[in-house]
Amino acid sequence: MTPDWQSKDGQNNPDARRSTQSARHITPNMSEFADRNLLDAEHFLRVFLRLLVVATGLGTTTAFALIPLPKPEATAAIEAGKSAPFVGAWSVSMPTMEVGTPDTDYAICTLPVRIEAANETHIFYLGPREVEADAAMELVPDRSGARWEPIAGGPIFFAIWIDPDTFYLYDTVPETEADWGMPFVYRRCG
Repeated sequence: MTPDWQSKDGQNNPDARRSTQSARHITPNMSEFADRNLLDAEHFLRVFLRLLVVATGLGTTTAFALIPLPKPEATAAIEAGKSAPFVGAWSVSMPTMEVGTPDTDYAICTLPVRIEAANETHIFYLGPREVEADAAMELVPDRSGARWEPIAGGPIFFAIWIDPDTFYLYDTVPETEADWGMPFVYRRCG
């Protein structure tokens, strides 16, 4: 059987084809419409499942790589809220949660952060290029760490000792498990 858009000798009849397509566009055959939608749905489902498999395969390694650090276990060797353990020169980094990507360094031992004692419960914090501290910070024991509260006002930080030469500093006082995941890691320069 020859389609109506094609002549009996096999030549195309563009006018007949256009009129047939127009008629189908105006009044589609419902079974043909249902079949086409079913095929589109099956195609969509296949593509979706392939993408899901790929995403799951990649997602597990990415999710594993992006797991934040757990809440640290504070060492009992350091008394929270005392300035003496903080005194010294420190390298500062923030762990990168991606495999193969190095941590972000904010201070290194050749150009360290320096912490000086103002008294037994207050410290002065000097950044790598600072020669004079702005104001002292009071160390207030809190849970197993210490809040750093600037006496001149400003943001409050929270420090927790991991061992005598390492402490984590958070830019907020951690309240939830997720808050513990991104500390600044201070390591004593020696």
